[in-house]
Amino acid sequence: MSGRMQWLLEILRVPPEPHLPAGEPGSARVFRAAPNFWRLKRAQWGLKQAFTLAGFLFFVGFAQAIPDEITFNEKGRQRRIPIARAMSVVHGLEAFAVALWLVQLPITFAIIRLDYELRFYVVTDRAARLREGVLTVTEMTFTLVNVQDIRIHQGPLQRVLGLADVELRTAGGSESIASGGGHGSAPAHNLHLARFRGVDNAETIRDLVLERMKRARDAGLGDPDDTAGEPEASGPSALERAARELLAESAALRLAVSRSG
Repeated sequence: MSGRMQWLLEILRVPPEPHLPAGEPGSARVFRAAPNFWRLKRAQWGLKQAFTLAGFLFFVGFAQAIPDEITFNEKGRQRRIPIARAMSVVHGLEAFAVALWLVQLPITFAIIRLDYELRFYVVTDRAARLREGVLTVTEMTFTLVNVQDIRIHQGPLQRVLGLADVELRTAGGSESIASGGGHGSAPAHNLHLARFRGVDNAETIRDLVLERMKRARDAGLGDPDDTAGEPEASGPSALERAARELLAESAALRLAVSRSG
């Protein structure tokens, strides 16, 4: 990564690469977005910049066609209103807007490049961790035993480029929705839905996750934190203790009756 990219990462305070999730370190598989995903993002960026430039050129051409003064008839007499000063302000705003557009070109291009390079999809024998984003960083971690549904999504353009998205849904995926980062402009996302975006080996990812899900469930491996809420196996339950106390009182009552007789 170039020095300019590193400088931009420091400015944006992007965290370093994610640590491996729970599981054996040797089992970790790291997947990245495909090169065609970068080509797609670059083409989308280029089209957006081209449309913006076309808008600037149209506005500049329209402003240049406006004369320095406007002439109209008022009660049989021609009246001229000079607008050269107002048009100079308009031309100044045009120049300022074009300057801003030129300045943002390398910055926005670097951001989409970093967005492509800083996508990490890590799968171990027990868990998965996904991170993406630059301006808004999103990182999700979940155990494989909690995955309930795996789907491969592929649109028409993705099929042409050989790309696909692998969607993993965990328990409660249709209920919990949260907005990213707490900002009103951030899009809402499902806390129980994770996506491997823009990959060219979707079937490999799906088969790997399914295989490790089965192994983890067969081995009884889950989230270590989940055991905190489980009841203790040792010692009788409250119902058993109550039954024993009732039997003891019944036996004492029978003994007292037999003695009194």
